[in-house]
Amino acid sequence: MTMAEVQIIALLLCRIMSFIASAPIFSQKAFPNLAKIIIGFSLIMAAYPLVAKYQSTSNELVFILLAAKEILVGLAMGYLSQLVFSAVTIAGQMIDFQVGFSIAQAYDSTFQMMSSQFGRVYYWLATAVFFMLDFYQQLLIGVIRSFKIISLTGGTADGATIEGVVRLFCQTMVMALELAAPMVVAMLVVNLMLGVISRSIPQINVLMLSLPLQTGLSFLLMLLILPNIISFFQANLPNSVNNMMDFIRSLK
Repeated sequence: MTMAEVQIIALLLCRIMSFIASAPIFSQKAFPNLAKIIIGFSLIMAAYPLVAKYQSTSNELVFILLAAKEILVGLAMGYLSQLVFSAVTIAGQMIDFQVGFSIAQAYDSTFQMMSSQFGRVYYWLATAVFFMLDFYQQLLIGVIRSFKIISLTGGTADGATIEGVVRLFCQTMVMALELAAPMVVAMLVVNLMLGVISRSIPQINVLMLSLPLQTGLSFLLMLLILPNIISFFQANLPNSVNNMMDFIRSLK
């Protein structure tokens, strides 16, 4: 094996494994490490022909800088593809706050953070749709294509602007609001009705009535709008790939 081949494999490993470490689903602690390794080396084998013309460098500092660049690119790709799933989690937290499930938050070792009830439900629904519609394949294909767009020695940050980053975060928040809006508005109406009942019939203990009522109505409403939620995921989950590819093209 020549020095050029060793450097190619090392640089491919830097970008691909850093992507897997920050990408949605693949970065989860519950995702088997063996599966991560298999996926990583499969991507290396698929991407190798695209970078076979790489010329090796004898300068150690240059190689270290190239490796650092590949790690940063991989982390950024994974993080941007994660934004859609972050919007799903934020939407679940909004719903939990309105329903009253915020007090039931607990540490989730899968997410390695405090997780809400509806946040987990929405996240796993999104994950199921992500795999059923083969969006994960598009994501992995996008990683391979990134080597065709940004070579191991190329890439510039001229196209990646602060405005673009802000726009992505705004889109994430808009998606979270759109996903949470039906449940949040419905629970607001329920709270208003309970407030009217409390004022008109003070003898009723509204606090004790509201918790089971909101819980039952929230689950019933979620079942009623479940087809709409799945349709929403079908329409928006491709953005996890689009965000990543837009970022890659901006570095061309």
